[in-house]
Amino acid sequence: MQGRQISSRKEASMSAVSTNRVRKWVTVIMLVIFVTSLVGWFVQRDKLPGAIRVSTGEVGGLYYRVGTAIEESLQRRTNRRVAIKMSHGSEMNIERVAKREAELGIMQGGLIPSDDLSIVSPLFPEYVFVIVRKTSNIDTMSDLSGKAVALGKDGSGSRNSALVVLKHYGIRGDELEQNRKHFTALMDNGSTLDAAIVTGGIAHSDIQSLLTTHEFNLLPIHSAPGIELLDPFLRSAQIPRGLFAENPPVPATPIPTIATTAYLVARQDASDRLVEAALDSIHEENMRIRFPTLIPREEASTWVVTRMHPSAQRYFNPSDDIGQFVSVMQSLVATKELLFAMGAGIYLMWVRWRRLKEDESDELLSRQKEHLDEFLEKTLEIERAQMETEDPIQLRAYLDQVTRIKLKALHEFTEEELRGDQSFTIFLDQCRSIITKIQMKILWQITDQSSGRH
Repeated sequence: MQGRQISSRKEASMSAVSTNRVRKWVTVIMLVIFVTSLVGWFVQRDKLPGAIRVSTGEVGGLYYRVGTAIEESLQRRTNRRVAIKMSHGSEMNIERVAKREAELGIMQGGLIPSDDLSIVSPLFPEYVFVIVRKTSNIDTMSDLSGKAVALGKDGSGSRNSALVVLKHYGIRGDELEQNRKHFTALMDNGSTLDAAIVTGGIAHSDIQSLLTTHEFNLLPIHSAPGIELLDPFLRSAQIPRGLFAENPPVPATPIPTIATTAYLVARQDASDRLVEAALDSIHEENMRIRFPTLIPREEASTWVVTRMHPSAQRYFNPSDDIGQFVSVMQSLVATKELLFAMGAGIYLMWVRWRRLKEDESDELLSRQKEHLDEFLEKTLEIERAQMETEDPIQLRAYLDQVTRIKLKALHEFTEEELRGDQSFTIFLDQCRSIITKIQMKILWQITDQSSGRH
């Protein structure tokens, strides 16, 4: 009997070891998933850079002034240091943002690539001014061919727009003398420049200073509607009469021309928080008081012909259901690692709770098995004792003891696992066997006594 108990406990022990090993490996795997997902979420979560660099333009220029205008608000909204970086033109700004040397940049639309960068916000229209000396005998755009015409530095947005317009008239930049000079060189003493093509805001102070000398004219671009159809970043526009001066008016009549757009751009993968802070700094801080031609928020999306940053798309089109759907999907993608980590964490907590419950159950089961061993020992003592007596009174006492032990065991041992254990079955068989033996002995004694009386 004891051999059967030992064999049963060995089998149960081996089964427990196998189950514990599987549980251990599952827990290790879930722990790895939890840590990996948490690290992935931490690395990929939407976070602001330590410092925000804005690449603008020449010191004192319009791009630079716009950059300094949003500096304080951007710093306050993000709680990050904001650095305004001067540059030599839009191409430098593009390169800096693309290479992560700047988080934000200002540039003309025609230079924006469609792969790495996206638009945060259109800022203001920029007009193409074709400025010619009154003494140069230049009356049409075609007359510029072979002349000394300042187009601006290589890499500048102004030069890029000028080359687009000149190409429409069949004029190459390299056939113009002194073409890399800045347009302000027209006012230098002894300057031999005949003209300049410059792209700038409608209220450009240097252009105003130059035109109010009354030594220069603005040349009309009569083919502006045709140029607009050929380039999505350009629009036909008109320079109003008397924009720069009155008495006499400068210009004397409205001048047809081409306009492009200045944009604030960021990388496509830029932080949503950064883009939202930049948008608020532009459109929630009354910047139109300082920059009257700033494109208002409600018109902004009509000035964008290329890809906008997702946060900007939602900002300018808050009722766009598709934009909201995309926003939700992006949020889910951005938080999938955190969701995995939370799921793994919940699983590990559940495993831990279940293990504690199992430990409690195992401890209770162990105590009950020890108690069962005590009952078994008592039944063995009763069995040995009943074998040494034939006294019916004593046998009935042993029968009562065995019955009480059995009933007490059935009352105390409520664990299903213990009741299904082989040792409990052995205990019940032991009690049943002793009860049967004692009952048979008592019956035999009664029968024997009855026979003796007869």
